[in-house]
Amino acid sequence: MANAQEGTEPTDEATRPLADSDAFEAFLDGVMETHLETYDIAGATVAVVDGDDEFAKGYGYADLEAETPVDAAETLFRTGSVSKLFTWTVAMQAVERGALAIDEDVGATLKAVELPETYDEPITLEHLATHTPGFEERVRGTFVRNESELQPLEEMLQTEQPSRVRPPGEFAAYSNYGSALAGQLVAETAGSSFETVAEDGIFEPLSMERSTFAQPVSETFAGDLSKGYKIGGNDPIEGEFEYVGIPPAGAMSATATDMASFVRAFLQDGSVDDGQILESETVDEMHRRRFGHDERLNGIAFGFYEMSRNGVRVLGHGGDTELFHSLLFLVPDHDVGVFVSYNSVGGLKARPEFVDAFFDRYVPQSEAETPTPNGSPERADTITGTYRSNRIPYTTSEKFTGFPSTITVSVDGEGRLVTEPLGGEATQWVEVEPLLFEDVDGADRLAFRDDDGEITHLFLDSTPVTAFERLSRRESPGVQLGLLAVSLLVLLTAAVGWPLAAGWRRYRGTTSSLEGLNSPLRYARWVAGATSVAFLAFAVAFAAILAIDPTWLLLGDPLRFRLLLAVSLLGAIGTVLTVGLTAWVWYDRQWGLPARLHYTTVAVAGAVLCWVLAYWNLLWYQP
Repeated sequence: MANAQEGTEPTDEATRPLADSDAFEAFLDGVMETHLETYDIAGATVAVVDGDDEFAKGYGYADLEAETPVDAAETLFRTGSVSKLFTWTVAMQAVERGALAIDEDVGATLKAVELPETYDEPITLEHLATHTPGFEERVRGTFVRNESELQPLEEMLQTEQPSRVRPPGEFAAYSNYGSALAGQLVAETAGSSFETVAEDGIFEPLSMERSTFAQPVSETFAGDLSKGYKIGGNDPIEGEFEYVGIPPAGAMSATATDMASFVRAFLQDGSVDDGQILESETVDEMHRRRFGHDERLNGIAFGFYEMSRNGVRVLGHGGDTELFHSLLFLVPDHDVGVFVSYNSVGGLKARPEFVDAFFDRYVPQSEAETPTPNGSPERADTITGTYRSNRIPYTTSEKFTGFPSTITVSVDGEGRLVTEPLGGEATQWVEVEPLLFEDVDGADRLAFRDDDGEITHLFLDSTPVTAFERLSRRESPGVQLGLLAVSLLVLLTAAVGWPLAAGWRRYRGTTSSLEGLNSPLRYARWVAGATSVAFLAFAVAFAAILAIDPTWLLLGDPLRFRLLLAVSLLGAIGTVLTVGLTAWVWYDRQWGLPARLHYTTVAVAGAVLCWVLAYWNLLWYQP
């Protein structure tokens, strides 16, 4: 991969990016052109605010087929979850008006949405803003497939409400639902729609005339909205407009120059020219750190989260749809802010490289030696294992979406800690304090939580809005996949082996030992065979859907998911019957030992498969 910074030298730490706008443009051109080529990105847009100066530029194409170039002042990009910063801004406006309080019980204030009282502690606005309300993740309702599936915000929040799975304020777990709930709260207190609140409270005073939460965008903007692209073959493939079912969480479309006005407001005490959106004290309150899993790592402010690096405090928020990948970040001490957005899936990889390039160039870290291990990490035996993100569904049949969100922790022969995400690249770490580690080749940090002598969680400096829970061995992906594979292989011997054996006997003119039996045992293999076929059919269908289009299950009418899981439920019922017949087989002793052992193995495989599917809420549909 080409080096995005090749041919440039880090500037002095105090240098402002736009002090030499020509040099900055040359630097940015090199970075963005490399990203577009390396990651098959159709187009991108960037805006930078540096004190009173501003720079914005588009790269590549907004429409490949029409060869329409990206114009930073004209082309709208989908901002994804960067939209949440607008939600939190109007929430703080409501606090300034006295319509809301940061520490009040939002469940008592909401009228159109009823929150379950799962825990004694109420959910507050601050919990929502710091992603600590305790909701599980939920896919259904967050995105919808088309305009016809959009519902009024209050209806979607009520019908697609995730369960509360932990007390508020305990752990951060990034929550789209929580952010949308805040949008509903603001809309109710204002007596209008959320879109109107955002328009009146932010877009109008900041003259953000090319920004909207409308889905789809109005005819005024439709011709200037960038297409989104997937990777396919040699050229990106145009995707459909992406509909967000809970708009305050991520539905906004905007130009880079409009986003620059928003950035400027948060660097200049809440105002731009004659437009003011917040008091300076309120801006300070939004920037203040309010929650963190570990004091040594980045934490969360009000809506913003910390991205601090190179000894400088950075606040920001990323935004992702399937096709668009965006980021807004502020460096308040330097009076600098940046917005960048890519219109292709490759932007997910390009975005962190953009941040690295920018900071290495304009906020470089003082030269430091690469940390080296001094023996194995303290408590190496207790920190190794498997950890999974707590941003997953826990109670619904969507739980399988959390399967890839795991990190395996080990220690290599040189004493370095090694983390490896499922299907990702390994990272090496060196312990610099007890239970605190630094990335050997990067700027990230990692910490473990000790709870009365037991390691329970892993936290990353780069993702303060998520915690990683330690899994037992039986919950680890390797064990789960192993049990699944062995069980399906055993069931395959029944589904295929028994019919083949019956055909062979028929061919040879021999009879089975089961023929002539009047007891239920004559149906035992039919029951176990049907059970095996049901489970195998489910496994093949489920794997095919995951490979082709998982949204077929997760979005739209849940009837399809229900029907698929009806097959696994039939397998579970058959397993219960098979286990009962197994006991009869051994009690009756009419079969030979090899046949009894094989039948028992099939019953055990069915039972193990039931346990695995039950763990992932896939034995029957759980909404």
